[in-house]
Amino acid sequence: MGIIIGVLSGMLWGLNDVFANIYSQQALVNNTTLAVIILALFLSLMQDAFSCASIFGYHHFKGTFKKNLKQNKKSFLLLCVAAICAGPLGMVAGIVGIAYAGPVYAGVITSCYPVVALLLAIVFLRERPTRLKIMGIILSVISVIFISIAGERSGITNISIGLLFAVCAMIGWGMESILFSVAAKKTDQDTSWLLAVRQFCSAISYVVILSVLFYVKKGQFIAMLQGVFLPLLILGCVVTAATSYLAYYHAIKRIGPSLGTTFNASFIFWAGIFSVLFHIASLHASFIAWGSVLILGIYFASSGTFKAQKMLV
Repeated sequence: MGIIIGVLSGMLWGLNDVFANIYSQQALVNNTTLAVIILALFLSLMQDAFSCASIFGYHHFKGTFKKNLKQNKKSFLLLCVAAICAGPLGMVAGIVGIAYAGPVYAGVITSCYPVVALLLAIVFLRERPTRLKIMGIILSVISVIFISIAGERSGITNISIGLLFAVCAMIGWGMESILFSVAAKKTDQDTSWLLAVRQFCSAISYVVILSVLFYVKKGQFIAMLQGVFLPLLILGCVVTAATSYLAYYHAIKRIGPSLGTTFNASFIFWAGIFSVLFHIASLHASFIAWGSVLILGIYFASSGTFKAQKMLV
């Protein structure tokens, strides 16, 4: 069951990337990066708010809401920082990256977040990398280089901009993995509650940023939202993202962080499959080959668990 849930998390995130790509193309009609960023903030707010409300509602009906709320002091600050890394830095940059580079090539970059998490664990958590993990890092880097070269030759307009934003998302999600791991070790609270708190903090950060943008660019803000208000597509993005979140963390709990992360990172393949089905892109043999090497590298890099629990900073 854990493997099925892990595969489901990757499949849903791949589908979410394709939906985000279709949606973001509406904002690119305005030909401005600001419009895409506003869209990314709005879409991310919807996804995180829905996920947060659903989990909080579950704990309310289960009768564990007040108990968890009282026990949340130890990990709250870490979860807030993790929310900033995964939210405004990770999700928004990821959607902008998808808008410019497409779900396949942007996904290749963002799927390497476990490698970033490992490097940060070495620096801040005093984790000693094994030879297998070092091999995983090398394989992942080589794979990304060759897939990115193939992407630049594919004729995608402004792919460099998309890959740059995808790198920002990769760093943000890598940092979030470390912070969430440390926060989880500081408490015995349910993983779903910790996820809900993280989603709540990121949703608040989106509201703050959107409020500032609305004040500064009121006319463009309203015009952009009116032009891309597509309820069914928004619903598709929200449901796939929220379900993928839950499946990902439950997979980690059932089969461990190594396999759970690897199955989640398989979203690059699912994004490719759904891109073909939706006639967004075509897959080449080089992508399939190097994508397989990338998944293998991510598995090697993410094998094992974080041994140290105390951060240096």
